[in-house]
Amino acid sequence: MKNNGYELSRRWFDFAFENAEAKCQHTALFMWIIELNNRLGWKEQFGLPTHATMEGLHIGNKSTYINALRDLAKWNFIQIVKESKNQYASTVVSLCRSKKATAQVTALDTALIQQSNDIDTGSVPIDKQRNQETKKPRNNRVVFTPPSENDIYNFMGELNMKSGGKWTEAKIVTESKNCFDHYTSTGWKTTGGAKIVSWEATVRKWMNKAYTFEKNQKPNYGKQPTTTAEHIAKAEALFRDAVAISRARDEARQDSTSS
Repeated sequence: MKNNGYELSRRWFDFAFENAEAKCQHTALFMWIIELNNRLGWKEQFGLPTHATMEGLHIGNKSTYINALRDLAKWNFIQIVKESKNQYASTVVSLCRSKKATAQVTALDTALIQQSNDIDTGSVPIDKQRNQETKKPRNNRVVFTPPSENDIYNFMGELNMKSGGKWTEAKIVTESKNCFDHYTSTGWKTTGGAKIVSWEATVRKWMNKAYTFEKNQKPNYGKQPTTTAEHIAKAEALFRDAVAISRARDEARQDSTSS
């Protein structure tokens, strides 16, 4: 039976809610293992790069990382096939099959249901969400508020997930910047000079045009990995790229804040 990311993460949070020994490093590590296996096409066994994983999850102590990994194995969430010999090698692991909960309603479900009931009866205050996109004056006229580059990046990420992940993280970063720069230079107006009313619709149209352009290009995928070692190398390279992009975005935000 093929693994399912939703079932695996649901099983973990049911466990973590009832077991105090499940810490934040366990959650971060297991969520990354699920994500990495998903990107690799749900392989039965796959390499977990030690150094890249510790750096990406901000785990500074190797003992903390090793103990968290062994705890996940002890709790039957993963199986350690082969431990890494050093921090620059990968640990080969496999995900344990999801097991159906013995009880139809877990402790976490009960707590969430209770909280929902408290909200329904008015015993818990409800904070209304503020619309970050538009402001509505008393005359009900909608004033357009241009999005930030980060708003476009997040929205493109959502659309990309819904479309099956056609773009890489690097592609989303590049296209979100290009889109933001282009429409900022036009004063958020269309080619004909009309004012843009919905930036989401504009971003969606931008992505559709880019998809169509890429579809008409001749594919050049190059050599694809065939061996376990090549798959591990590809996963490590993918993770390093993601870490580099994340660092670049963090540094850009810090520079923007300091200025």
